[in-house]
Amino acid sequence: MVQHATPTLNSATADERGETTRTSLLELLHPDGNSNQSLVIGSNSPAVLLPVPRAQDDKYADLVILAPTVTECRTSGWLEEAAQSLAQKLETDGVAYVLAPPRWRSRVKSLLRRHGLAIGPPILHLPNRASSRYLVPLTAVPARYAFSKLLPLPPWGRRLAMIGLRLPGVQKLLGDLLPSAGFVAHRPGARPLFDWLFQLDHGGQRPGSAVISSSWRGQDGAVVLHRFPGRDAQPSAIAKLNLTATMAGDRVAEAATLARLGPSARSAGAEVPEPLLLGQINDHPVLLQTVVCGRPMASLLAARPKRLLEHMDLLVAWLERWNRSTVAIRPLDLGLLDRELLAPATLLAPLLERGREYRDWLTERCAAVAGMPVPLVATHNDLTMRNVFLMEPGRLGVIDWDGAREEGFPLVDFLYAMTDAAAAARGYVDRPKAFEACFVPGGVYAKAVTRFLGRLRCAVEIPDEVAELCFHACWLHHAANEHRLGRACGLGPFFAIVQQLHRRRFKTWMRS
Repeated sequence: MVQHATPTLNSATADERGETTRTSLLELLHPDGNSNQSLVIGSNSPAVLLPVPRAQDDKYADLVILAPTVTECRTSGWLEEAAQSLAQKLETDGVAYVLAPPRWRSRVKSLLRRHGLAIGPPILHLPNRASSRYLVPLTAVPARYAFSKLLPLPPWGRRLAMIGLRLPGVQKLLGDLLPSAGFVAHRPGARPLFDWLFQLDHGGQRPGSAVISSSWRGQDGAVVLHRFPGRDAQPSAIAKLNLTATMAGDRVAEAATLARLGPSARSAGAEVPEPLLLGQINDHPVLLQTVVCGRPMASLLAARPKRLLEHMDLLVAWLERWNRSTVAIRPLDLGLLDRELLAPATLLAPLLERGREYRDWLTERCAAVAGMPVPLVATHNDLTMRNVFLMEPGRLGVIDWDGAREEGFPLVDFLYAMTDAAAAARGYVDRPKAFEACFVPGGVYAKAVTRFLGRLRCAVEIPDEVAELCFHACWLHHAANEHRLGRACGLGPFFAIVQQLHRRRFKTWMRS
């Protein structure tokens, strides 16, 4: 009945044998932020939540996951034995996490209480248990914040959720009935959940709760925790870390990037997170940073798509100022051309229709401009509308600076942001269609895009040849990232955009 997520390793732990290490999202609930020994009871835990193998002595565990199937719940004596095993093996400060079918949750809670355990608040897994992109404690403050500002909901869904969360007892009801809900059990007197998160800045925060969100990039992306001390209505800080050891250094790099590029981005008129400290949990760097308030532009555009050009005008004005303040004239060297254009084109060429022809065309274009003095600017490189916030009339916030660079091709931030805004206004249903709406002659936003591009090109004096390469560099960058993250068949939306560039016989929308 008891399935060990971490079978005993006689001579060495997984870390010592050189295997990939990964932290489970559920370990972040633990007071220490990680578990040394874990146990899984039942056969229904989503793979994304399972801990990685670590050596066990079969005696105690500081993380126990109880995830029975319906069949296991129906088996005579199964739940009783599972609850007893959990209670016997759970460490003093350990966390038991229960993912039981709704019909049996009250039974499981009763059994755990009978063994002397305390039951914590329910936690909602969104959009579902299998992906668990968001873990939202169903208590008043974090739930309201998540549903009003964090979750990608349609306007009607956001309004309905906010109305529902005001009703008495609705959090408990959701925790009892929703298939994607779980709950925590622990020993009375155990240290509070997320204790490590509130001790990062040396115990200056009251214990409270946190909303956990993970990246669409999966294990390679960052995990973000919005920290709510006590009953505070707003998070006091945001913590970012990576669950895999191979990507852990990203947070160190992001802290350095914010220190270098943050001042110029703020001077240009955007609110940008400030790094508060760089801590460590389970050998993984944790970046604690300030909170950028406001509403994500993605949700604003979903609610009012007709305001797209008004919002983009604000963003373009900020990009103009930021580009002017960071521009550097450099000879266009082959290393930059290879990194931004030729390397991603070579990666994608075998998948593209007439891909070799496209790569050869780019090679000719690059050879023609190599050595030319060009304006390079600081770039964000992930200016999706989920990373742009409207804070107050006329003021923007910009988050997630992981991929930012001090010197990159101009225009790439705008090109991506404009297409993403058009996609957000349509509920992210079809990104290639959003691209066409912006850049194909006669598209819904084509005339406005021409005006915006004129402003940005004038700001740092971008010649036609460079503007053309910026256009291709933008989409090659995102298509190559898409490919590396697992869409090896090349059927993702950015791949489709790159394919359009070729099918239209390399027609460029960037020449003045």
